[in-house]
Amino acid sequence: MLPRNNGVLAAIGEDCDLLRPHLREVTLKAGQVLCEPGEPVRHVWFPHSGAISKLITFEDGSEIECALIGREGAVGAASVLGLRRAVTRDICHIEARAARLEAPRLIEARDASPRIQEVIEQYLVRKLCLAIRNGACNARHSVEQRLSRWLLTCSDVLESDEIALPQEVFAKMLGVQRTSVNPTLRALQAAGAVALARSRVAIRDRGALKGHACECYEAMRRDQGLSGAPPEAKPTAAARAHPA
Repeated sequence: MLPRNNGVLAAIGEDCDLLRPHLREVTLKAGQVLCEPGEPVRHVWFPHSGAISKLITFEDGSEIECALIGREGAVGAASVLGLRRAVTRDICHIEARAARLEAPRLIEARDASPRIQEVIEQYLVRKLCLAIRNGACNARHSVEQRLSRWLLTCSDVLESDEIALPQEVFAKMLGVQRTSVNPTLRALQAAGAVALARSRVAIRDRGALKGHACECYEAMRRDQGLSGAPPEAKPTAAARAHPA
């Protein structure tokens, strides 16, 4: 297993040897739920690919995303701060590979390694800043702005211009009705920013899509130390077939 495939493990460096014997490589299926609110936090997941959403759920069954995590991060890392029960529904929307670690093992390694403690704390601070910004964005900005921002963020996480998700998932992530998402996607397609296909969206023109997004996209990248050019996305068949 290559720690460099995950940003947190790569940042830990040589002290990752404390974790390596306990890491288990797993495949996460699309739609697989890793943890439900109120359940004990038993594992920490370090994605090597794919995307995992952390959702706030409400009594009426509705949900909204508060964080999207890819291979730059970790799911369940807050257990090192004493979080024993999950407060979000963690679900893998796109099939992923990940390293799974029993939560107590991370706590033991943190106690033995100042480097592990530093990396995990810095990561959690960045995620807290993103969650605060995400909450403000949901309250302030339009569906078009938030959807454009989410598509760009998801593309960055997946390192691909193609997002293989049905539109009802987009609606759930934003906490809106699908009837709000469909016309917005069609408008973005008409503007040349995206190309739509069955259960997938391909970004055709990142600059155009950024023009429809709110300032939160760039602000969130700055909070993560990613300001500047976005990661180079892999070309997709849809994008090649419909050049901007």
